[in-house]
Amino acid sequence: MRVLKLFLLLALPANFIFAATTGPDSLTVRNAHAMAYNHDRATVMLFGGADAETVREDLWEWNGKQWQQVPSDGPPPRTFPAMAYDRARHALVVYGGNRVLFGTENDKDTFLADHWEWKGADWQQINVPTPPARAEATMVYDEARQRIVLFGGYRVLDGKGIRLNDTWEWDGEKWSQAGTSGPSPRNGAAMTYDPDRQRTILFGGSGASGETWEWHGTGWHEIKPALDEGLFNSAMTYDVKHRQVIRFGGWNGEIRVGDTWAFDGKKWHRVVVTGPEARNHAAMAYDSKRQRVVLFGGHEGEKVFGDTWEWDGRRWSRATYTAARMRIDNGH
Repeated sequence: MRVLKLFLLLALPANFIFAATTGPDSLTVRNAHAMAYNHDRATVMLFGGADAETVREDLWEWNGKQWQQVPSDGPPPRTFPAMAYDRARHALVVYGGNRVLFGTENDKDTFLADHWEWKGADWQQINVPTPPARAEATMVYDEARQRIVLFGGYRVLDGKGIRLNDTWEWDGEKWSQAGTSGPSPRNGAAMTYDPDRQRTILFGGSGASGETWEWHGTGWHEIKPALDEGLFNSAMTYDVKHRQVIRFGGWNGEIRVGDTWAFDGKKWHRVVVTGPEARNHAAMAYDSKRQRVVLFGGHEGEKVFGDTWEWDGRRWSRATYTAARMRIDNGH
């Protein structure tokens, strides 16, 4: 495993209010990771990303009180993997990603196209033809159609970055390309599934797009009244209890933001609350058992976070805290 010396410890702010802290063997800082809710275990699961020193391949689960590492041996280390929980097949599905987040390592342009599944014991690599290699794609599970939907991302060919706008679906046996029209090519979009409207909802992406699109299984449709500030690398999930999409943070190309937004199927509404610090590259999932939105990690360009936050429909509360760390620009 390649070691990336990126960070140094950041001191606690003087006005910090203590929440539950993580233990010595607990999850620390992380960004460019993936999260999904495992309905069979009733836990939020987290995979991969980069911590203070390394690109990781570890698997964790949140039970509402603490993060616990799940022993696993499977996908190689990566950042920006796409991940979703296939409820019909009881499988946590991981696809693609990249080797590094920052730096000039030889493998910084190594983009992955492998497909892995975890069903509660061991990881299994699924050896089928997959979509072309990419990172920063977004992926969700369509409950009504019992398919995983993947959109976009980017890769590098001959030293040139290429953004993608293809849509793929996994039916448990094969990947099928389902569309090449709709949202413009982009990476870093946010996507979630709305079970009430039975639509996959996509927001933003590279180029600071502020568009909102929905996928109904045969095509994309832009919800033009929902046009908002252009952002990418936001965190987003569906709040089942309150029947709305919740989105937090992101980057507009100049600054990270710390706003919370709710989408009712037609328009975005800013929720005026105090919550996590501004960031992007965080991940978020909805805990169905506890009826909470769970957010973990991310970064703001220099500081990388290790805090867990929960949204109950009215306010954010910090559930765990690990001191942020500062990335050191040392050419790695």
